[in-house]
Amino acid sequence: MNASVKPAFPPAFPPVETLVPHAAPMLLIDRVLNADAESLTAEVRITKNSLFFTPTHGVPAYVGIEYIAQSVAAYSGWRAQSAAPGTAPKIGYLLGTRKMTMACDGFADGDVLVIHVQNIFEDGEMGVFDGEVRKGDEILVSARINVYQPDDAATPSETPTSNQETTKP
Repeated sequence: MNASVKPAFPPAFPPVETLVPHAAPMLLIDRVLNADAESLTAEVRITKNSLFFTPTHGVPAYVGIEYIAQSVAAYSGWRAQSAAPGTAPKIGYLLGTRKMTMACDGFADGDVLVIHVQNIFEDGEMGVFDGEVRKGDEILVSARINVYQPDDAATPSETPTSNQETTKP
């Protein structure tokens, strides 16, 4: 292939469920649109079946912080899989937020939201990310979040659920 010819389609990203250590119904973002060494862009389509959706208010805007946090998780999973294909996503924790703003009360049925996260600071297990939730050109939610992902964090398959036994007989 000629090096000057660009592919007609952007590169495909792995399914989001392989990048984020959540399963339905708690997996809230739908897909990764783009990623690079410092950022990731994801998408979610709001429907009447979306978690937290109510007929009178849609999905509350404060859920935007979880869209941002899951996009950070997808960024972490994408980086891990880029370094070692097949790597399972590790569990991380949202510690808090600074400078969160919401320009609306909620997201309506049919809204297509684009979430962009930017890695601002990383020091071992700690990280700081700026995130935005947009509808078109309008920023609906923005926040700077602090996250923690311990080096020895278990993958979801290693973590017992509430209905699994945690001790051997």
